[in-house]
Amino acid sequence: MLAEAQGDILEDESLIDSLGQSKKTSSAISERMEEAEKTTKEINEAREGYRTVATRGSVLYFVIADLANVNAMYQFSLQAFQRLYNMRIEKSEASEDLDMRLQILIRDITKSFYENLCRGLFESDKMLYSFLIAVSIARQAGDISDEEWQYFLVGSAAKDDEGKAQFPPTKEWLSAKGWI
Repeated sequence: MLAEAQGDILEDESLIDSLGQSKKTSSAISERMEEAEKTTKEINEAREGYRTVATRGSVLYFVIADLANVNAMYQFSLQAFQRLYNMRIEKSEASEDLDMRLQILIRDITKSFYENLCRGLFESDKMLYSFLIAVSIARQAGDISDEEWQYFLVGSAAKDDEGKAQFPPTKEWLSAKGWI
């Protein structure tokens, strides 16, 4: 309208009304943008709060996926995993306290996956599945270092340049002799 205006633009009432309306619209859009930014921040904070639950889910998923290395029959789809995961989130006990809710979700998801998968495992593989879950959770938490895990997998077969058995720095509760 400004480009097409002829003569004195201050006398064009429709132009002045349009500019006034544009100013109101601009103010409304600015308010909505501020609300959207605030909402986005709140959503991101809430999402970050649930990261521990997502991490536990990923740990469990990779343990379950690795079961196919134990026996070819143990192949589980991502869709089945997602259905059970989402179902446990929906059916688990609610809590207004975020920390309590996170503890409930982690406990419920871990237990449910253990129980549901054990139904489809051979009896001889259930202990291995339990062990893999426990080790994977401990590794993710940093309680077992990669060096310690590799030593566990390789054993004392790892030798240094002089042919002596290597072992990682031990925890207080386990001596070097215990590692060997």
